[in-house]
Amino acid sequence: MSEMANASTERARQAGQTAKQEASATAGQAREGASEVVGTATEQAKAVTGEARAQAGAMAGDLRSRVTEEAESQARRGAQVMREWADDLSGLAQKADTDSPAKKLVVQAADRGHRAADYLDSRGVGGLVGDLQDFARRRPGAFLGGAVLAGFAVGRLAKAGSKTNGSGPSAQSNGSGPQALPEEAAVPELPGYGEA
Repeated sequence: MSEMANASTERARQAGQTAKQEASATAGQAREGASEVVGTATEQAKAVTGEARAQAGAMAGDLRSRVTEEAESQARRGAQVMREWADDLSGLAQKADTDSPAKKLVVQAADRGHRAADYLDSRGVGGLVGDLQDFARRRPGAFLGGAVLAGFAVGRLAKAGSKTNGSGPSAQSNGSGPQALPEEAAVPELPGYGEA
C-alpha cells in the first residue's frame, strides 16, 4: 500500500508540476500579448498625434495666408482711397487763391496723402508692420506716445461719428439732423511727421 501511496503522490506531484508549467506558459503568452497590444496602441496613438499636428499646422498655415491676403487687399483699397482723397485735396488747392494761407496746408496734406498711398502700394502691410516694429524698438517712448494719441483720436472720431449718424443721445432727443464734428475730434499733427 505504501507503494500505491507513493505512486499516487508521485502522480499528484507530476500533475502539479505540469499544471505549474502550463500556468507559467500561459502567463508568459498573456504578457507577450499584452505587450503587443500596448505597443500597437502606442504606435497608433503616435500616428494619430502626428496626423493631428500635421493637420493643425496646415490649418494654421492656411489661416495665416488668408489673413495676409485679406490684409494686403485692404491695404490696396486703403491706398486707393487715400490717393483719391489726396487728388481731391490737390484739386481744391489748385482752385484756391494763390495767397490763401489754407492753400499751403491743403497742398501739404495732399502731398502726404500721395506719399502714404505710394508707401502702402509699394510696401504693403508686411512692410508697414516691419517699419512699425523697427520704430518701436528704436524709440519705444515715441511709439507708445503715438499709439496713445492715435487711440485718443480714433476714439474721438468714433464718438463724433456715432453722433453724426444719429445714434448719439442728443440727436435722438431733439430730432435734429447730422451734427458737425467737435473741435476735439481734430487729429493733432505730430511734429516732424511726414516732412520732406
